[in-house]
Amino acid sequence: MGIGTDSGTATGTGTGVGITDEHRALARSVRGWLARTVPPGEARALLDTPAPAAPGARPEHWAALAAQGLTGIHLPEEYGGGGGGILDLAVVLEEAAHGSLPGPYLATVLVGAVLARTPGPATGDTLRAIAAGERTAALALTPGTLTATGHRLDGTAPPALSADAADLLLLPATTPTGERWFLVDAGTEGLTVRPHRSVDPTRPTAQVRADAVPVPAHRTLPIASALVRDLAAVLLAADACGTAARCLRTAVEHARVREQFGRPIGAFQAVKHLCADMLVRLEQARALTWDAARAADEETGDGARGLTAALAAATAPEAAYTCAKDTIQILGGTGFTWEHDAHLWLRRAVLARQLLGTADAHRLRAARLAAAGARRELTLELPPEAARHRAEARPHLTAARGLPPREARRALAPTGYAAPHLPPPYGLGAGPVQQLAIQQELAEQSIRLSDLSVATWVVPSLIAYGTEAQRERYLPATLRGDLQWCQLFSEPDAGSDLAALRTRAVRTGEGWRITGQKVWTSAARTADHGILLARTDPDAPRHRGLTYFLVDMKRARGIDIRPLREITGESLFNEVHFDDVLLPPDAVVGEVGGGWRVARNTLGNERVHMADQLTFDTGLEALIARSAETDDATRARIGALAAEAHALACIGLRTTLRQVSGLEPGAGASVRKLVQTAHQQKVAELTLELLGPDGAVAEPEAGERALHGFLMSRCLTIAGGTTQIQLNVVAERILGLPRD
Repeated sequence: MGIGTDSGTATGTGTGVGITDEHRALARSVRGWLARTVPPGEARALLDTPAPAAPGARPEHWAALAAQGLTGIHLPEEYGGGGGGILDLAVVLEEAAHGSLPGPYLATVLVGAVLARTPGPATGDTLRAIAAGERTAALALTPGTLTATGHRLDGTAPPALSADAADLLLLPATTPTGERWFLVDAGTEGLTVRPHRSVDPTRPTAQVRADAVPVPAHRTLPIASALVRDLAAVLLAADACGTAARCLRTAVEHARVREQFGRPIGAFQAVKHLCADMLVRLEQARALTWDAARAADEETGDGARGLTAALAAATAPEAAYTCAKDTIQILGGTGFTWEHDAHLWLRRAVLARQLLGTADAHRLRAARLAAAGARRELTLELPPEAARHRAEARPHLTAARGLPPREARRALAPTGYAAPHLPPPYGLGAGPVQQLAIQQELAEQSIRLSDLSVATWVVPSLIAYGTEAQRERYLPATLRGDLQWCQLFSEPDAGSDLAALRTRAVRTGEGWRITGQKVWTSAARTADHGILLARTDPDAPRHRGLTYFLVDMKRARGIDIRPLREITGESLFNEVHFDDVLLPPDAVVGEVGGGWRVARNTLGNERVHMADQLTFDTGLEALIARSAETDDATRARIGALAAEAHALACIGLRTTLRQVSGLEPGAGASVRKLVQTAHQQKVAELTLELLGPDGAVAEPEAGERALHGFLMSRCLTIAGGTTQIQLNVVAERILGLPRD
């Protein structure tokens, strides 16, 4: 699937922050409105035009913006709003940023979001005016030198986004009893608003100065400063997602057509990897922003809301900032010109980053909140029919209650409930909702099934391509857990390039003679059978000359299994040598020469996994527990790991929700692998590092487990396809860049 062919959103890289049908429709609607109402040149014109001279000046599109209901989409209906929430607003802001919408929209809706959570006599009329588009607004995130004595303001606020275009200002000030918030009309006597020459002329900041400004008592508001900054973090994160998506789309489109050295630059691995990395950053940013918006809507409490907001603020603005820089790099000299919009996106990214604060500041906050016990549980709400599926499953599952995992699998395999995603008679042909309902019921009854390991890939291939005799012989025993399998694909000179395999299979009157060597085969010494890819036609194109075989690892003669000692000192993997090994004619799965198709096979009705309830694993939890002992630099690293871990969980949940809705999983699985393997390595590295000198001692009372974990983690970015190959796959299959 190429870029922009998934949801049709303007973000152009598949699903945006919102993933439901309603949010996808909303995104398309906003994109269409932007195309009709806000010409591309409107933002560029502001690059050379001074800021508006009159306070509260509206851009030309403002009336149309309000007519679409976008100024109040997140406000309660009682105030003339759309009755939506922060997540709805985040969807709009992502699209608005992708279209480089100029003006005070973000600042105004942010003030509206804050006031909607602040009941009082001053807020009702103000919210009605904001929802109707009759008032624009802005706020300062911190007091600066603003102080309040009674109801009088003095001092200067830090740069406030779009304050020059606002006729209403929400300002924090320091008082003897703490920080308080004041709602002030821009034209109030003693209040001066001076536009800056801002980094982003399309949404400039302004200086707000108060000289003995009186504020009516009813406009002194009981607002929690943490709430304001959390909402600002979420909305600026959504804005950053749109900027990052616009950058990625531009970079990919350019890389497809720009030729150098006789080829599109997108065919070069360096460019592929840069674009794929941009997608990975964007998808993490979207996932974290999505959940932070959900947490704000759910009113989960300050801990969970603050944690998710901090993680989004640490990730999304950085994604926009780095993607903008990378886009300029891919565009080359063109990207460095004033005429190209790339610097406009960089300017937007810099603005958000400077206003919100550094990524490390948000990582430190996340680490502090996590150490204090803040957690965000991800829950999967299934549609009503799930209850029926659970009720149907309940009597079948009781046979496995109280059994060890292997026995539980053996008990459930004949019923189809051990692998409900498979077609009958091996499974139930269950769709995503039924699969997840069965998983919930298994968890409810405390039933755990043993893992099929490599057989997870063997079973679908045999169902799709095996003969009736092969299916009857292997599938029931495999699904019961009675047959163990190993995978004989990788070779010393092939690595991730399976099309370069050299192991030969020559047809004889007795069957097939196999000669060659496989490597990195786990469980080869204990497996009953193996799946083997071997070259049967050396003259055919690389992928077409391969055949898929089943190998009896216990009975076939000429197999020499040699333990391969890894850097940990253990021997989990093996070299497997085939010396003229005879396989029977019925060892072939599928067609001779069609092994590549069999190896790559997955059923359309794939297994759906339920997202974990907790987003931090034991390794990260241990680091969080130790964070109070560390310095700020280390705590910031722990905060960064928390952002990755939560992004992984959110991406998993979003992928599952898409499948439940009948959509393709999208880029989630590929992005998860790229992020997760590196994340686990970083957790292992920091765990060892914090041991200090003890980490150099391989003894149980010191660093043995940490040292082993660190050494073992080095295989994670190699096994199952190296990170570099995975980046190529993402660039080519998801972003649609040309093959090299």
